[in-house]
This record gives sequence, C-alpha cells and structure tokens, in this order.
Amino acid sequence: MIKSKSVVPFLLFIVAAIVVLPVVINLVRGPAQTPGVFSQAYSLAQGTQLSQETGKPMFVLATADWCPPCQKLKRSALADSAVIAWINENTIPVYLEDGTNGDQIASLGVRSYPTTMLVREGEILNSIPGAHSASNYLSKLDSAIASTP
Repeated sequence: MIKSKSVVPFLLFIVAAIVVLPVVINLVRGPAQTPGVFSQAYSLAQGTQLSQETGKPMFVLATADWCPPCQKLKRSALADSAVIAWINENTIPVYLEDGTNGDQIASLGVRSYPTTMLVREGEILNSIPGAHSASNYLSKLDSAIASTP
C-alpha cells in the first residue's frame, strides 16, 4: 500500500515539471521569429493612418521575447496560412514587441502577453489575450470583427 504522504511530494514534482517545461523548451528554442504577416513592419502611427484610409481595423499584437505563450502563438496560429490570409484580408497588422515598443503597449492598456487587439480610430474594438490554436484564434477573430461596426 502507498502512503498518502509519499504521494504528495511526487504530485507536487509533476505539477512543477508541467509548469516549468514550456519555459525550459522556450529557452532552448529561443524566441520565435516575427511572423511574416508583419513583414510590412507598420508602426502604430502608420497602422493608425492606414486604418483611417482603408476603414480596416488594426490587428495589433503585443508580445515579448521572454513570454512562452507568445512564442507558442507566433509558431502556431500566426504561422497558419488561414490565419495569415484572414489578417491580411481584414486588418492592418501591427507588431509591438515589449523591449522595443513598451510605451505604446502601455498606452493600449495591455496587462498580459500575448494580447491581440483590433483597434480603429484609437478605440480598442476587441482584445484577445493568450495563445490559441489556429482554429480557435480564427473563431475569436471572426467573432471580434463581426461585432464591430
């Protein structure tokens, strides 16, 4: 028979390993490349201007190199061809990195990474925190854009 006292430390070890493993994997792999959908490298000011000219909202991704969920989002959903096509068709993509664009990220009220926002005329229309699978991300983006005027 297993003593219950011996199971608790083992369970704590398993939980700690599950929590720490993504961080270790990210450290080994390094930060993900900036997704190709942001190849135009629009600044927030440029994105705002293009948004006004086209009527499309900005797709703003606030991210950080040290953030494991950010790397997951960049390597999975933001590398998916359907997600890329949706972003290009419906929005003006703007990439904000914590180390470079911290003040702009703060001005948008971002509290966690990654955060995806649809922004038009200085107003945040919708905010999607966290990393998601491509299908879930597309569903959230479709819902967000459908609910915007």
